[in-house]
Amino acid sequence: MVLALAAAAALALAGCGGGSSSESTGASDTASSPDAASSTASQAASSGGVKATPGSRSGPVSSAAVGGSESGDVAGAAGPGKKHGSHVVVPKGPAEQAPTPEQVAHATVADMSLESPAIVASGGSPGRLAATYTCDGKDSWPALHWGGVPAGTAELALFAMNVQPVEEKLFVDWAVAGIDPSLASIEADRLPKGAVVGTNSFGNRGYSICPPGAGEIYMFALYALPQSLSPQRGFDPRELRKEILAVSGNVGLLPTVYERG
Repeated sequence: MVLALAAAAALALAGCGGGSSSESTGASDTASSPDAASSTASQAASSGGVKATPGSRSGPVSSAAVGGSESGDVAGAAGPGKKHGSHVVVPKGPAEQAPTPEQVAHATVADMSLESPAIVASGGSPGRLAATYTCDGKDSWPALHWGGVPAGTAELALFAMNVQPVEEKLFVDWAVAGIDPSLASIEADRLPKGAVVGTNSFGNRGYSICPPGAGEIYMFALYALPQSLSPQRGFDPRELRKEILAVSGNVGLLPTVYERG
């Protein structure tokens, strides 16, 4: 169950279409089954979500069926009228299951690696997050490292998000923009020079993972941007994510599970 939800989340949180003004959970997307998303971090689609009071939860994230990068396609700087990053193959099948041209144009391919020594997957399931990285401990982010940043990247943006939306809106636990693309890692509880921190869905500027109940599945996402969006300190992460998905064709995903007790 956890693996299937994480697979759907990888599709949903990678990003496709940039989101609507209401940041809905993807009503305009074409739903795909977990079997269509056999890899947890190799495909992309849209979603949305904000944190509600404990116990107020919405249904599973919906997703669009889109594939990996085309053979021979090389990620790099965006050309005129083209999106930065790899193209996405339209999946074969009945017409009603195929993504729309707009979804394909805005799809984001999970082709960068994103890992943490504190989050180690086991038996095909997402790695578990220790309490120290939540509000039950120090509530500071773990060390993260990545690879595969495409040529032409101007900056990186890092998000931590709940897999399931609450009140049909994306809940962002952490958002950092302005990360130097030459970097390949971020230290635990320490930001690199030049990084700009947004206001999370708790209303605070910074990081906080604090599930309303016994546990939650989260997704760390690293986006490569072909141009600097120059967000200000305390920026709205959902609004910035819309801008990111409009131009970014590359993302690295790292799912994790936190369970109390």
